[in-house]
Amino acid sequence: MHETSFKIYNASAGSGKTYTLAKEYLSILLSSNDGFRRILAITFTNKAVNEMKDRILNSLFEFSQPESLEHPSPMFTAILNELNLTPLELKEKSKFTLKKILHNYAFFDVSTIDKFTHRLIRTFAKDLKLPQNFEVVLDTSLLLDEAVARLINKAGTDPKITKVLIDFALEKIDDDKSWDISLDLNKVGKLLFDENNAEHLKQFAEKSIEDFLELQKTIKQKIEVLKSEILKHSSQILTIINENGLEFSDFKSSYFPKFILKIQQGDFKIDFNAGWKQNFDSAPLYAAKCEAGKKSILDGLQPQFVAHFNTIKQNTFEFQLLKL
Repeated sequence: MHETSFKIYNASAGSGKTYTLAKEYLSILLSSNDGFRRILAITFTNKAVNEMKDRILNSLFEFSQPESLEHPSPMFTAILNELNLTPLELKEKSKFTLKKILHNYAFFDVSTIDKFTHRLIRTFAKDLKLPQNFEVVLDTSLLLDEAVARLINKAGTDPKITKVLIDFALEKIDDDKSWDISLDLNKVGKLLFDENNAEHLKQFAEKSIEDFLELQKTIKQKIEVLKSEILKHSSQILTIINENGLEFSDFKSSYFPKFILKIQQGDFKIDFNAGWKQNFDSAPLYAAKCEAGKKSILDGLQPQFVAHFNTIKQNTFEFQLLKL
């Protein structure tokens, strides 16, 4: 079989690619005295560069410690077998190599492909008829503005996109917000330029507009169910208050019944930050001037009120999450 100098590692996320690549780098590095000056490692993101450098330097430091002779790590053992060295030789070689790298760090070349390409172009700037002091500018705002404009321009020609964009604009108007959807599209579009989002955004690659519309439909159905549940429990609380002959003024500052009435009237801009809401299950519900008999009634009803209140609270948090 014809042998090649190339090795291909095809593996999914989280399967140990960084470990394997770091091991290969260390094997090449430790097989010569000044190897790091002749090795170029290229990856895609700054995050991956930092991970590779950390893995390599930490491994060299670990190998150079006396503990590695008594309790060798799997990486130490793998490099040992690959280079046919004794543990002591690998320890001393690692110590020497680490020192060389730290004293000549600029030559420790683990780089992104963008950075490498930039260096290459700058080196041959004269041959490429470029100014020596050229700068690379990525105007993401300009790029994003153009992308959003192209999408909006499809309105009127692509029926599906047209409906989605119009529905989005109408929904914003219903929420008393600006109808200008370009602001929202720009805001969301900025996620594309953050490398930390790359893995998550890949999951959308095979999704269609229909998939998102189906998700939207499911979310809206869940929101309506939660609204119905919140209204049901608020109604039950008001019924309990009326059936037991209680007035709003019997409650401390009327906080609780006013809060429930507001929900019952369809106001779902609910928060649970107020102090009385934080201590609802433990603090007395009655006002200081409340009659003794009604105080006793409120104490007896408190477990019911707490159960309804906590259900409303849990449903509200889920409702707000789905709205977002």
